[in-house]
Amino acid sequence: MAIASFFAGTKSTEEEVRNTITPPETRSHVPLPHSEFVDIVHGTLDSFGWNIIEQQFALEAGKLLVGDENIMFDSARLFGVLKIQRPDIAIGEDYELAIGIRNSHDKSMSAGMVAGLVVMVCTNLDFMGDFSTRHKHSVNVRRELPNRIHNLAGEIDVAHTDHRQLVASYKATHLEDNVMHDFLVRLADEGAFPWAYGQKILKEYRNPRHQDFEKSTLWAFNNATTEILKARHFRDLPTSMARFHKLGKELVHQSGTLVDKNQLEIVVD
Repeated sequence: MAIASFFAGTKSTEEEVRNTITPPETRSHVPLPHSEFVDIVHGTLDSFGWNIIEQQFALEAGKLLVGDENIMFDSARLFGVLKIQRPDIAIGEDYELAIGIRNSHDKSMSAGMVAGLVVMVCTNLDFMGDFSTRHKHSVNVRRELPNRIHNLAGEIDVAHTDHRQLVASYKATHLEDNVMHDFLVRLADEGAFPWAYGQKILKEYRNPRHQDFEKSTLWAFNNATTEILKARHFRDLPTSMARFHKLGKELVHQSGTLVDKNQLEIVVD
């Protein structure tokens, strides 16, 4: 299963990522080499027993002021998605665990990691909840960022129980047309996506390209949204889906379809 379709940048191998050039440090800006950042992520996941079963990277160019000159670096920005597994962590029948990572040398974004799900039916990546960590490229980035990533890695198994509950609740929530229309408008109003995407999402929901999502449920609408939004830039996806799930959780509670965690079917791979 390929997950590289989430990237707007140039698809890159891990070797290419490790061979990128890092701009010089200044007193206030410490660009973290992409190879060092990847090592932090890999080492942290390994220390918690997580196995990386697939990974994809992408690099983008960006400008950085070096001295008095704006210099273009071809690999200034790094994005990545890593699918992870652990024998003792339950997953769903139609999704797997993943993390997204990002790093930059041009001050465009902080270095960070966010957890999510890869929906196996359509290879959509979905970031559920405010489950992320990041740190600016300041003088203490090498001290603080590993600690933050370590803490996040330790929370993935706990948070995933909540993810499984939310997925099950979405599948149990039937959407009447009037509720679905109102939900679509609220999502656009809350900035989950530009209104121009609303018609595309509605079309995908009504005529899904995957038979698994033909039922009129919140889970089907969730996947119609990620199917359309994966064409946007990868960096926008976590924010978009966090806003989606904020309203999705409200709708689940309003509908009275929240599934009890004790009723979840346990699937361990």
